Amino acid sequence: CTGKRILIYVGHVNNYIRIRPPLTREIIDGCQICTSVTPGTPQVWIGGNHAFTYDYCFDSDASQESVFQTVTGLVDGCLEGYNATILAYGQTGSGKTHTMGTGFDVESLNSTVLNENQGIIPRAVYYLFYKIDELRKQASESGHPPPEFKVSAQFVELYNEEVFDLIEPEVK
Repeated sequence: CTGKRILIYVGHVNNYIRIRPPLTREIIDGCQICTSVTPGTPQVWIGGNHAFTYDYCFDSDASQESVFQTVTGLVDGCLEGYNATILAYGQTGSGKTHTMGTGFDVESLNSTVLNENQGIIPRAVYYLFYKIDELRKQASESGHPPPEFKVSAQFVELYNEEVFDLIEPEVK
């Protein structure tokens, strides 16, 4: 065990909401933001008269890093042998690709430094392998054999009630 306290909820689902930043086109067109997050509470207001409560809310100015920090415990749990799932759900244009980070520039993957626009997926992969290296170094420094890890992942999209494998597009 890493000594870090990990909360495990069997069958527990946390609902987080992120209000995506306005798109350039929306700014140019003069679109108004109709949502607000009540500071210090997990509550979102739509139009000023409808409130919705979640486990956590990110306003439109939340950084990719601050969103990612809320899921590092899931990655740490994976290193302890637990499974984890992160699901982005919403209508087209709601910010799923932005938040999950699958719309980044492929060239940035060649860098060992995360760029500020990369979302949860590339950050989680980077963090996972960073933590594996860290655990191996700790074992070596303390004279223990390095731990072994088996990493597997799925990357799927559910669109119009069809599941698409985004790692192997030929598989459905």
